[in-house]
Amino acid sequence: MSAHNVNLKLLQTFLLAAEHGSFRRAAEESNRSPSAISMQIRDLEEQVGVSLFRRTPQSANLTPIGSMLFEQVSNAMADVQDALDRLSEAAAHRRSHVSIGCAPTLSATRLGNILATFKLRYPRSVVDVKETPPTGALAMLQEQTVELYIGPEVPNMSEFHFEPILQDRFAVCMPAEYDDGATTLALADIAQFPLILLDTQTAARGLIDRIVAESDIALNVQYEVQYAYTAVALAAAGLGVAVVPYIAIPMLPKADFRVIPLEDTDAERAVGIITARGYVQHNYSEQLIELIRTELRQSL
Repeated sequence: MSAHNVNLKLLQTFLLAAEHGSFRRAAEESNRSPSAISMQIRDLEEQVGVSLFRRTPQSANLTPIGSMLFEQVSNAMADVQDALDRLSEAAAHRRSHVSIGCAPTLSATRLGNILATFKLRYPRSVVDVKETPPTGALAMLQEQTVELYIGPEVPNMSEFHFEPILQDRFAVCMPAEYDDGATTLALADIAQFPLILLDTQTAARGLIDRIVAESDIALNVQYEVQYAYTAVALAAAGLGVAVVPYIAIPMLPKADFRVIPLEDTDAERAVGIITARGYVQHNYSEQLIELIRTELRQSL
């Protein structure tokens, strides 16, 4: 048998015998017979092709080759133990921590209540939150920066699992100066108004752009912003008509404008939880995911 295929148990027996300088004491330490220890050492010597011990009736002392092997195996075992200790620490940290990513609109409107409720239920838990647009979600999950992401469905998720929780439609924030009293609106109805839209890096804007392309209309886009609450604030200041996901509505300031449903076909998106395929939940993450499901379903 090749020395490259040495059984780890033989090396552990070798270390034990070398540390005690006696097969008998190694046997006592490991609750085995001296003959079993001697047999394993002999197997190891046959595999490596050299004698590792000078045997006497009272002791077993390392040969020069045995001493060299002892030093190298001891260092290797110490490295393995160190790695296992660090793995154990990481596992303990993971059991008490949950790292999540969240879309800005959701973090501004829903996440606070979710985390407050979770902290009341599990005071020893720690939730690390990273707010990021959906376009950055998959990279964070792939790099294991976060365990799960709360936000809208995004393209190219073949390596990820998406659990839809709610369908989020879009709404128009209509300042009084542009308001003609309509109860529903399509993008074509507001195309000529100065519009405030989320920028082209957002999933919401991608959906709006697809509708526009299919409808063959041109929008008068005056402002492009990254966050829904910025769009709402600009509309509140009378700078234009904002189109935002309905889930952003709780951010509405006190202002003289109405919220009107956008009636275009497909003007909605699925919102839920994204995880890497094969993600294994632990106790706290499992409980947090269940709470997210409950809170989001009740939010619209």
